[in-house]
Amino acid sequence: MMSRFLIYIRQAMALMKEDKLFSCIYVAGTAVAIASAMVVAIILNIQLADIYPETNRERILHMKSSFYKEDGNVGRWYGMSPKGVEELFGNLECAEAVSASKDDNLIYDIKACAELGKQEVTIFPKFTDDAFFRIYSFEFVEGKPFSKENMEHDDYCIVITDALAKKMWGDEGEAVGRSLLLNYLPYRVVGVVKEASPLMRASSADVYLPYTVKDSNAQYNNPDNPYSGAMEVRVLLKRGCTRQMLVDELEPHRNRILSELKSTTGIEFRWDIVAKPYWADSIIPFFPTNDYSTGSLLLNLLLPALSMLLFLLLPAINLSGMVSNRMESRVAEMGIRKAFGAKKRVLLNQVIQENLVLTLVGGIVGYALSFAVVKAISNTPMFLTFFQRDNDPVDNVSMQFGMFFTPTMFLIAFVCCAVLNLMAALIPAWTSLKRPIVESLNQKK
Repeated sequence: MMSRFLIYIRQAMALMKEDKLFSCIYVAGTAVAIASAMVVAIILNIQLADIYPETNRERILHMKSSFYKEDGNVGRWYGMSPKGVEELFGNLECAEAVSASKDDNLIYDIKACAELGKQEVTIFPKFTDDAFFRIYSFEFVEGKPFSKENMEHDDYCIVITDALAKKMWGDEGEAVGRSLLLNYLPYRVVGVVKEASPLMRASSADVYLPYTVKDSNAQYNNPDNPYSGAMEVRVLLKRGCTRQMLVDELEPHRNRILSELKSTTGIEFRWDIVAKPYWADSIIPFFPTNDYSTGSLLLNLLLPALSMLLFLLLPAINLSGMVSNRMESRVAEMGIRKAFGAKKRVLLNQVIQENLVLTLVGGIVGYALSFAVVKAISNTPMFLTFFQRDNDPVDNVSMQFGMFFTPTMFLIAFVCCAVLNLMAALIPAWTSLKRPIVESLNQKK
């Protein structure tokens, strides 16, 4: 079987040299089709795959909280206070780690500089806690994350990225132990992490600060409700636990807190808590739903899949016409082979595999082209909209190799090539091979 495939490859290479124009047009058409489909696949891959530092996405839940009064008065509050996070999530059996971060919508611009009088840089901060570094798998270049003790003592300590450290101090030794001025307030650097791409919205930042620092505004509360605040919560499930198990475990704690609120304030609140898997908290949900099952994920992937199929179908129609014309010139060859006993199935496999070689060449070119296209548009507002970063101060989007190439991406690329090849070559080849042997032999004299 392998030796026969090698023969087909050699024959395909010979045909490529014989008809360079056809080969170039076929490869170019395939490349454009594959590139169009792969751009969609790359965007989905960035949103769904385990990419540094979000390498546990399948176990991470984004908790959405909202309070409002049952008496119908206007007023609704989103997010939790540190007190609410502690009492609701403090003793969960299903949770490996629970992290609270300040709502990104409330983060204001912060200027960083190494010393007074030196160049200032606008940075994107994330006010969070020590558990954040257990949920997301950051690679520490220097030092370590701030601790729970740092949080309790309101220490002005920070973790920064290696990119920011290089901007501030270049190659002048280690950054850990130095002071960095943020809006002219000194913060001690305790750790330096490898920079995460801004496309990793849940985890990326230039500086990570304890939300307990006094200027973070994370502590603001609704005066009627000490459990409402500005915090967003991420939960890393223990292996073997499910989203529903966590929801069921939260319910008695939620009811207890609501009962205490009513007894202390005299106000009856409603508290909605939604546990969203990572994919449901992105731009992917084209069909909004409260069902976060695998079936719902597949439904939401249907529209991108159809768009990829469309990108492959339209060029395949044109390529099919080219293959049909080429088969006309090979009718006599096929007739001779059929006269010597070659079966239609063998000849059909040969034509498909010959075209598969051309398709794979075009696929490789198209894959590389998709990299270039994504890199070229990565800083545009349209592209950043897919990752909910179009309004953030993102100056330069860094891209990681894992965003472009994973086993899943390789499989998608190969399947795209195979589908395109079958659509382009199967029908014209089958039509041509159905001709009687005598007609085929008399096609060219």
